[in-house]
Amino acid sequence: MQFAEPALLEPGLHAPLAALRAATRDHHLRLDRLMDLRLLGDAARYATVLQAFDGFLSAWESTVAAGLPAARQPWLQARSRRHFVARDLQVLGIAASTLPVQLTPIATGAAAWGSLYVMEGSALGGRVIARALAAQGLRPDTGAAYFHGWGESTGPMWREFRQLLEQELATPAAVSLACAGACATFDDFSALLEGALA
Repeated sequence: MQFAEPALLEPGLHAPLAALRAATRDHHLRLDRLMDLRLLGDAARYATVLQAFDGFLSAWESTVAAGLPAARQPWLQARSRRHFVARDLQVLGIAASTLPVQLTPIATGAAAWGSLYVMEGSALGGRVIARALAAQGLRPDTGAAYFHGWGESTGPMWREFRQLLEQELATPAAVSLACAGACATFDDFSALLEGALA
């Protein structure tokens, strides 16, 4: 899975974002290898990937919500992309996921922000995937709504998220907990996808 493109992360990265990128690099690469953009043109593989996202998001959204205060719940719900993947499954005639999902518990607010970093970053990377899928005839209305996501609003939403990350991860201890949460989220999804593709 492609995540935040280096070109979109301007020089002078704030400490939390730089720390998260460094801590998750290897976990990110593992997931990129599993996603393998070159193979997404295969209909069966693409169906499996969508089902993995469907199952993962269903479990992840409630898990990460539990780590955030009540005041952040509407913000989280407004950024949900579950309806996009549900639309893709319906358009392509693919059954909803029945994959068993095991997630690492999110015990702190900082860990929740680290987990959010992974999924918010994936919205940026989804634009790369969306371009590749468009070349194969998959557009937002024909089965690639999830990767297209919020379209032109994706960049501004990412910038807003970066500002929130700065506010929420104001201490080295919070950054450390966020890094652990982010790595766990990458690994949880990688394990789910690896099992689904096997």
